[in-house]
Amino acid sequence: MAKVISFINYKGGVGKTTTTFHIGCALAMFKPKKKVLLIDADPQTNLTFLCCEFSQWENRVKTKGTLETLYSGYLDKQKKSLRHIIWQRPMARPELENIDLVPSTIELLDIDLRLQSKTKAATTIQEVAQTHLDQRSILSEAIKEIAPDYDYILIDCPPNLYLATQNALYASDGYLVTLMPDHFSTIGVRFLDKKIQQLLRVRNLSEQIVDPNKNELKTLPYFLCFVKVNVTAGRQQIVAKEQMAIVRSLPDFAGKCFTDHTEDWKDIREATTEQVPVFLNSPGSQNARFYRSIAQEFRSKFPQS
Repeated sequence: MAKVISFINYKGGVGKTTTTFHIGCALAMFKPKKKVLLIDADPQTNLTFLCCEFSQWENRVKTKGTLETLYSGYLDKQKKSLRHIIWQRPMARPELENIDLVPSTIELLDIDLRLQSKTKAATTIQEVAQTHLDQRSILSEAIKEIAPDYDYILIDCPPNLYLATQNALYASDGYLVTLMPDHFSTIGVRFLDKKIQQLLRVRNLSEQIVDPNKNELKTLPYFLCFVKVNVTAGRQQIVAKEQMAIVRSLPDFAGKCFTDHTEDWKDIREATTEQVPVFLNSPGSQNARFYRSIAQEFRSKFPQS
């Protein structure tokens, strides 16, 4: 049964998509090789276009759809199967044959408004709680059908905490926060943690309202991973080291930070341009080693059941 992990940050440009892609590729490429499903939940579709060319995507979605198809089916009361949407082996390289994809589309941009517009007026607290759960369980219900087919399902979330991200969290067994070691990320990670914990408490409360016999309080394990650490003349900048040390010292994040990190070298940018993981584009580079180490730590922190 698949372990489902969301990659989250309410900020953009913090290496979330790149990290989702590289951890997924490492899990699929290196022994023990795993079967991986990447789900692109971000309307920017960056993860999708790391896995395929635009023309391939355009032809594919006309007949098979995207993640947005799943949500539209819910809104139209016409249930869609995630199995039909999954793109098997979107990348041609034989090393990446264990990776499948649920592509995204810019049409996901207004899914929150569309879901909220369909919300019916509730007359009881039970109805309010049920609506809350229904709107945030669309993805988790769809994943149940295909979870036995994979070892890991990785969800690249949009840079916010709206309904699409909440659907990802409700479907997940844990989540990983990517952050850059700068002042704003250091402040923001505490805010993000507070908001996610608040959301999970609301989920538990809603489940107990719907089913008073349900006493289980669900929690999600989570970890932090530093990415794109700034370097100057081949060395990490002092301010980056200081910011990482600050986060690691916070009581809320004791033992939560990955040991390794990635650095801001051109090997990642070159690999992204070539639409392959850095392991294939620059196998001996700094970030190839970093991401392989991070993937190993990912396996240990989010082990399969």
